Amino acid sequence: MVTSNIGFILNFITIVVNVFSCFISFLIVLGTVHHLIKNRLNKDDKITIILAANIYSLIFFYTIILISFNIQAILGELYAQDFNSWWCIFLGYLAAVFLSTIYWSFANQAFFRLCRIVYSTIQWFQYYWLYIIIPPIEFIVLCLLFCPLLLWHDIVYISTEYYCNVRNRNIRGVIWLLSVGYGGPLLFLFAIYIRIAQYLYQRRNTQTLIVRRRQQRELIVVRRIFITVTFLIVLQIPRTILFIMLFITGDEYTYFARVEWLFLGLSMIGLSLSMAFSTPQLKKIIVQAWHFNRIMPANAPTAAIRTAHL
Repeated sequence: MVTSNIGFILNFITIVVNVFSCFISFLIVLGTVHHLIKNRLNKDDKITIILAANIYSLIFFYTIILISFNIQAILGELYAQDFNSWWCIFLGYLAAVFLSTIYWSFANQAFFRLCRIVYSTIQWFQYYWLYIIIPPIEFIVLCLLFCPLLLWHDIVYISTEYYCNVRNRNIRGVIWLLSVGYGGPLLFLFAIYIRIAQYLYQRRNTQTLIVRRRQQRELIVVRRIFITVTFLIVLQIPRTILFIMLFITGDEYTYFARVEWLFLGLSMIGLSLSMAFSTPQLKKIIVQAWHFNRIMPANAPTAAIRTAHL
């Protein structure tokens, strides 16, 4: 009974966390789309907002999947329902794809900064439509890269957790998830950071002070992106510890998956908030929306009086 209560509490907290993250990401996506449609923006601001909107869209869909997993777990605990189906396996596959796409979306941001500094003379690298078509192509490629998990039948229904995923004892599946989902984007980000730093070092004496300062700011942005992705991966440490314990003791912690869900939900909230306040373009949209909502109620009575007089 105590064990069941612990599982229910973990699931409930995780659902609250994910609903909050889902709500934030949805509002920011709406705000960015409205801002793109209603305002004339310069090319760089437009690309930055497009890339940010892509990340928030992915967070929204990913947290919805996490919420469905937690609801299944609660229903399974309460009513002993069996959710084993092709749809469950497909959701487990989509969860892996969406999480990996989130990490690769940060790599897209770093790639944009790389093009602004190192490849600024290549015009088609500077077109905003390029950064509109990259995310869907990237998503399709990642879907193909994760297909072996389906072909190998590595994504299975875990009856003790009431959802579908790669079992922790499945070495092949876990390594595939880690290498494609985490290793790929992290190495790509690190390579971009090294390339930009090398480029700036080689041209430190041949560029004007204004250009050097602008490029240094771009390098700082890439460094922040790299730190953000590293931080998201560090939040997987609890899973890593539990994973190591599994191979040392041979016993799997009862609520292994639910602890992982909780930390994933917390990382999505941290990511949503940190991006919103560390990206100047997003921060401007949020501040404008906040002031608009505060001013409208104050003006509403005046507007009503004017309408009555008319």
